[in-house]
Amino acid sequence: MPRRVLDAAYMESVSKGFQTVFNDALNTQNSDYLKIATDIHANTVTVDYSWLADMPSMREWVGDRTLNELAAWNYTISKKDWESSIKVKRDVIEYDNLGIVKPRIIDLAAAVPEHYNSMVFGLLESNGDCYDGKKFFAADHQIKGQSFSNLSNLELTEENYEKTVAEMGRLIKDNGNPLRIKPNLIVVPPELKAKAKELFLSEKKTGGGSNPLYKEVEILVCYELTKKKAWYLLDTSRAVKPIILQKNKEAEFVAQDKLDNEAAFMRKEFRYGIDTEDNAGYGLWQMAYKNAPTE
Repeated sequence: MPRRVLDAAYMESVSKGFQTVFNDALNTQNSDYLKIATDIHANTVTVDYSWLADMPSMREWVGDRTLNELAAWNYTISKKDWESSIKVKRDVIEYDNLGIVKPRIIDLAAAVPEHYNSMVFGLLESNGDCYDGKKFFAADHQIKGQSFSNLSNLELTEENYEKTVAEMGRLIKDNGNPLRIKPNLIVVPPELKAKAKELFLSEKKTGGGSNPLYKEVEILVCYELTKKKAWYLLDTSRAVKPIILQKNKEAEFVAQDKLDNEAAFMRKEFRYGIDTEDNAGYGLWQMAYKNAPTE
């Protein structure tokens, strides 16, 4: 292939081509994180999520309206800056070898949902503090003077699944009304995939009887999980899911490929990358239950 003489117009077309490759690839990537996270777009560095504690209920309207006061919680999520970058030798573009760059641009697109998945599912195992000041998964969350748990150590069996569903069904709002939690998603590590499929995707039990749990919940096999026996039961049907993904800036493809850039002049290379501004935190602990048997 003869050497191409680079000029500003050609480099602009190269950059636009890479941008198109990135955008097309980004639209086809895995987005498992959306199954358990509420996607919130923010326009401030730090967002206050104290309102998570407010779960309104209807009451008879007698006299003035009753305006619910938020509990004295303080829970905020602050955005962080993230980036991923590659460098491309000038020779690659001068000799029209753009085809070898395309897979690298596609990998940049893949890094975006991988980043979101890592942040979101990582919170399940890191188990930090949530809006009520306790660990997200804890045995002593307080509602209306009562203690509720969303943490245990049961193995994944039919009986233990039913126990967990019953425990989640006991949850109430601040006014004492039932919260009506109905789990619809089970998140498991790869090691529990076969067991989960046996429980929820088999129409018949091993002994031949009908399976009452058939398709009762969706199975999500999460490769970000490191604990081989832990499983998570979630209700993701509400507006606020167990996890919050706060996006201040969507992934943006950027190019540093002008012919007079310092890197092009000194090292005969062009640079391409992506950057985002986001962070993840905890939503409603009531919507999630963790069982973590001894490994």
